[in-house]
Amino acid sequence: MQWLAGVDEAGLGPILGPLVIAGIAFTGEAGSDPWTILQSHVSRLRHEKGKVRVADSKKVHSGVHGLRRLEETSLTFWAVLHGELPATVEQWLKQIGCDLDPLRRCPWYQQLDIRLPLFADAGFVLLQAELIRRTMARHGMALSKIVVRPVDVEEWNGLIAQTNNKSRAHFHAYGEVISRLLDALPGNGHLVADRCGGRMHYGTELRRLRPGARIEILREEPAISSYRLHQAEREALLTFAEKGEDRAFPTALASCFAKYTRELMIHVLNEWFAHKVTGILPTAGYFVDGHRFLNDLAPHWDALALPRELLVRVR
Repeated sequence: MQWLAGVDEAGLGPILGPLVIAGIAFTGEAGSDPWTILQSHVSRLRHEKGKVRVADSKKVHSGVHGLRRLEETSLTFWAVLHGELPATVEQWLKQIGCDLDPLRRCPWYQQLDIRLPLFADAGFVLLQAELIRRTMARHGMALSKIVVRPVDVEEWNGLIAQTNNKSRAHFHAYGEVISRLLDALPGNGHLVADRCGGRMHYGTELRRLRPGARIEILREEPAISSYRLHQAEREALLTFAEKGEDRAFPTALASCFAKYTRELMIHVLNEWFAHKVTGILPTAGYFVDGHRFLNDLAPHWDALALPRELLVRVR
């Protein structure tokens, strides 16, 4: 294997804010374990002072300092690849390739000049990035690709209207990230994706995604589904697994990038509403609190002329 990649998402369940899919790829020698190689700078099972944590984003984004830790992880590895930090939320979204024109149809996304980092120390982040880059280089490993794909509410509602199926709408974006990684990576490798909801069969979607490839089904079981993709003179092993972020470092890192991007977009949304509605409490957008937030907005809805179809998901 010449590369190891991971894909994960954040925000499939909420009623407010984007679904975000992220993909990360490393190149290196077969059998290289980034958690082991980077153990002096990266923690896995718990928060450790002086290290960034790479794990399931729900674990990284826990406790009162959760967003700072999530930001440290995401910005550190962004700087590993790019050598610098984005200055604002707008710059972050542009650099990940997000089309800002549709977003700006939402009034809360019209002002994206919020400074980054929000909470992390930029000096710490840049130092960690340099240490990680040097350590990886000594072991013949490199971070080669970061793909982040936000699907905001308007686009999500459009996908639901087209497919009438939440699973298919979800895989539309998921498959796009997988395809972008496969297009960018040379030679043979292994991609570990967190399972898409309860889906167990991916063969049909993979054939639609890579029409010129031969897809070999290796296993399709409740906990894990594996496929071998043969295309040109390349071969890729694709694994969709429960708790994929516990199985592979790039999948865990993708989980953090997806969650961080979603948190930035929710932060922008909450900032806008806080300036428009005195005393309104911020929301993370999940079902119960999302409805609480909408109920709090109800008396102000007409005055704000809110575009509901841009704010609230239909599913």
